[in-house]
Amino acid sequence: MKGQKLSEWWKTLCYCMRLSWDASRLYTALRVSCELFVPLLGIAGAFLGKYLLDLLAGSFAAGDRQQALLFLLGAILVVKLLESIVGKGQQYMQMVHNELLGEKISLMLMRCSTGIDMEYFDNTEYYDKLRAAATDANAITQVLWNVLTFVGQCVSFLSVFAVLWMAKPVYGILLMAAAIPHAVISVWYTKNLYHFSLDQINAERRKGYLQGICMEKAYAQDIRLFDIGDLLREKYHAIWQEVFEKRRKLVRSRTLLMILSACLPELVSFWIAVDIGGSILAGTGSVGDYSLYTGLAVQLISSCSLLAYTFSSIYDNKLRIENFKRVFEFENHVLDTGERRLAEVEKIEFSHVSFRYPGTAERVLSDVSFCLYKGEKTAFVGINGAGKSTLIKLLLRMYEPEEGCIRINDIPIREYRLKELRKCFSVYFQEMKNYSMSIYENVTMSDLEREKAEGEQAAHQALAESCCDDILRKMKNGLKTNLTRAFDREGVELSGGQSQKIALARAMFRRHEVLVLDEPSSNLDPKAEHDIFENLKTLTDGKLTIFTSHRLSNVFLADKIIVLENGRIVEMGTQRQLLENKNRYAELFHYQSEKFAQGGCGQSD
Repeated sequence: MKGQKLSEWWKTLCYCMRLSWDASRLYTALRVSCELFVPLLGIAGAFLGKYLLDLLAGSFAAGDRQQALLFLLGAILVVKLLESIVGKGQQYMQMVHNELLGEKISLMLMRCSTGIDMEYFDNTEYYDKLRAAATDANAITQVLWNVLTFVGQCVSFLSVFAVLWMAKPVYGILLMAAAIPHAVISVWYTKNLYHFSLDQINAERRKGYLQGICMEKAYAQDIRLFDIGDLLREKYHAIWQEVFEKRRKLVRSRTLLMILSACLPELVSFWIAVDIGGSILAGTGSVGDYSLYTGLAVQLISSCSLLAYTFSSIYDNKLRIENFKRVFEFENHVLDTGERRLAEVEKIEFSHVSFRYPGTAERVLSDVSFCLYKGEKTAFVGINGAGKSTLIKLLLRMYEPEEGCIRINDIPIREYRLKELRKCFSVYFQEMKNYSMSIYENVTMSDLEREKAEGEQAAHQALAESCCDDILRKMKNGLKTNLTRAFDREGVELSGGQSQKIALARAMFRRHEVLVLDEPSSNLDPKAEHDIFENLKTLTDGKLTIFTSHRLSNVFLADKIIVLENGRIVEMGTQRQLLENKNRYAELFHYQSEKFAQGGCGQSD
């Protein structure tokens, strides 16, 4: 069991060293050298101090005492200068190297979170581990330098112990025995405190969430209207109070035991000072011996304390690094194993497709089958939760079907390279988000190759197609205007409809074989909605187009309408056919028509 733990400890160290080496070979080598060199300077300084006191006390035989004095003082000066130079150099190297290593670790986490399957974003466990990994990322730098400090202190401890052993073996034995309880208590409580912090990750996330929504603009109006500021603060305080009381109890018992155990080495050090002082008074020792051995006793106690601290820190950070590594252990189920290229989409087929989101019991789609063809515009309609958006996610391989098969050009989509598959689609997602960047960046990020080739002209074209001319006219910095004032005081805060237009422009900018618009007009005013759908008449000619909408008045563009209800296709046909059938589509259509005829607002989006 001990061998297994040592093996795990060694693997953790090698993992950290590999990351450190990848971040900077130069700084890794320099910092390792410094950590090993500094303890030797301390030992050298202690011996030089002994010889200087002996020389000054007249108990040091020397032919030329003046020359010996200058030599010792010069040597002490060199040691002090080296300690100062190395110390300052360590501070500089630590700052630079930690920045390099921190950037590498941050990019690793970003790569992990942007490459992981979408299903994990529905998983509380993944969020907890991702939060813990982000929090524990600094442990990688800490464990590296704690290990090096540990090695350096081992060198110091062994050297000091050897010198004390030569004077009196009992000195070293007593000091080491006195330091063991402190080390054991430190390691035990470090382990318990870390496991406690892991147990509280969910509570910490809830605290962060409550604090965050109190500071976000998106919630500001509700908080003031409903007067729930006190409620949110009370919820935060209740969570904090529970965590705080548990942590305080654990830390209080640790502090008491640490205080008691820290007294033992001091008592032993006092006894050593009395013993050496007695030998000097008896004429069996020199003044330099008192300086050397009491100084080394203090250094040994310091080394023991640092060894205990660094060992417990290594153990602590080893646990953190293991937790950090676990976030990379989540396996993707959407695998990029296909070899085929996809240049043109002639046909999309869903064949008996069923699906439920991971961790849920109810199916979102059940035995869904249909075919779509190039040049055809298809509208998926249905109430909330019918499965419309899920169809799009499956088509883009954000998730894999539980049953059935999805084909493009009669070939299962798994056989296509994932990047090639998604490159053929441009999508406006219902959960659209814009970015705190410039308008230009918001639009062109959907197709960086086109941005490099066509630049601002293509961006203006996409914005015009999405009826964003009115937005641009108000921007004194044009395409360079930043969205939101999160990072730029001259940025702009757009309305929901304006934000939706920018997101639509992003979809229009991307070159595509298939255009997918998921609720593209949910936040638009009637005029903007009319103008955009008029543009879509021309823009979608000859292309395979898919769109979903609650507003059935918008499906006039569709060559084919597919009605979904409870994850099943209940109707399929043209609008005229479905109205003549007088089934579910006709019921929804007439429901909305009657609301408008009565002066209502239609079905809510």
